[in-house]
Amino acid sequence: MRRSSTHPANPIKRVLAYFIDTVPITLALYLVSTIFFGISPLVDQYARPEVHLKAEMARQGIAWGTLFIWLLYCICGEISPMKGTYGKKMMGIIVLSGKGRRLTLKKAILRNLAKILSILPCYLGFFAAFVSHGRRGWHDMLTDCSVEEKR
Repeated sequence: MRRSSTHPANPIKRVLAYFIDTVPITLALYLVSTIFFGISPLVDQYARPEVHLKAEMARQGIAWGTLFIWLLYCICGEISPMKGTYGKKMMGIIVLSGKGRRLTLKKAILRNLAKILSILPCYLGFFAAFVSHGRRGWHDMLTDCSVEEKR
């Protein structure tokens, strides 16, 4: 059941929080790929085909690794007393259950798995927060959660 007096988070704050959270993860994985494995995901047009293949594999590993780490990080943040990630904290927003409480572990896992459904059709499920009632993404609607301004 939805609370009657809510203050949905500004969708721009949600986008900024996403970048604050994912950019460091992506950069860390880039450094791991480059320094520890010696494979740069960035190559020029004159590189040999096998170098292009290794670079593509590195890019895919970084993309999937970022998604996996980000989802785990979001779960941990949402069940914590902070009620969200550091990006959300910096933006002054929190994740709440439909009853206005901090998420349980089960709810946080379901919400973050539902983010995969929000990602699949070109991130449309995330952009729903710009136009939907209560500024909720698909993953929020599916799990009866909301992202709100911290009061």
